[in-house]
Amino acid sequence: MPYFVYSLYERPLRRVEPLGQFERYAEASRFAKAKRAGAAGGSSVRIVFGANALAAEEAIMNPQPPPPRIGDDY
Repeated sequence: MPYFVYSLYERPLRRVEPLGQFERYAEASRFAKAKRAGAAGGSSVRIVFGANALAAEEAIMNPQPPPPRIGDDY
């Protein structure tokens, strides 16, 4: 399954822009680091693992909520 690299914009609306697709994580990581170095303000570059582009976009657009904070440790 491939790795997808996206540019994520949070404002004014949450949206993604596809930047590339890679078969190996090392390639995707190298590409993402290069894009982060030249990224414009207001966006972040993310790597997502998915079966296809649709699954990757769904994963990045619907992040998991943080776990509930319960117990004596909090």
